[in-house]
Amino acid sequence: MSLSVAGCGIGGIPLARSTQPEATSTPMASQFSPVEKLADAAAKTNQGPVTVVMRAPGIRTEARMDPDGRKARTTIAMEDATGGPLRVEVIQIDSDLYLRLPDVPGPSIWMHSDVANLPPGSTLRMLGGSDHSRAADLANCVVSAERKGGHDFTGLLDLTRSRNITRELLTELGPKARAIPFSARTSTDGSLYEFTIDIASVLPAYDEIRYAYSRMDGVDVERPDASQVTELPGSMTDRFDV
Repeated sequence: MSLSVAGCGIGGIPLARSTQPEATSTPMASQFSPVEKLADAAAKTNQGPVTVVMRAPGIRTEARMDPDGRKARTTIAMEDATGGPLRVEVIQIDSDLYLRLPDVPGPSIWMHSDVANLPPGSTLRMLGGSDHSRAADLANCVVSAERKGGHDFTGLLDLTRSRNITRELLTELGPKARAIPFSARTSTDGSLYEFTIDIASVLPAYDEIRYAYSRMDGVDVERPDASQVTELPGSMTDRFDV
């Protein structure tokens, strides 16, 4: 089975209580250009536990990540080949990754892999690097932006700069991938609140990709019981590109 969608993880989810102190205006911050402000917001989004919800055509993902606690949980919901529901649940604790398909008939078994065994850049690496929310990847794609009020921004993206957008979508977009409209909103603490990629404006057969960000206290997740775990086949580790 191959899961291939553009983006991860993740609108309309309010920014709940923040673990970060409310940002105060400084002369330097007030001089940020809109592009720099979005880069700063992306950096703030990666500070502490965060929930990222992504909606794209045919898929919704919800990723809850606590990089300091070394815990993460992602739920992926989509349709299978027959139009029925298909969910993928993924847990990461330290370097241990567990995956299961609860809608597939038969025992609901967790499949385990060490994160080190995943392909480089795999989207299953939920706690890898300093950009676990992937907000910095989006900010890196911004080529122009303007502010539309206190917290709202619009502009253009060069999606060829992204490490997360799938090759299939980039191929379909062709040269248009270098000038994709977007809109974004920051929260009161200066981090990202939502980010929307308007694919439909240049590729009408597609739709927008929308990410929403909210704060949380941590990720409540435990390792599955050993009796419910088997090893993840190596042939499957490169089939999840979400």
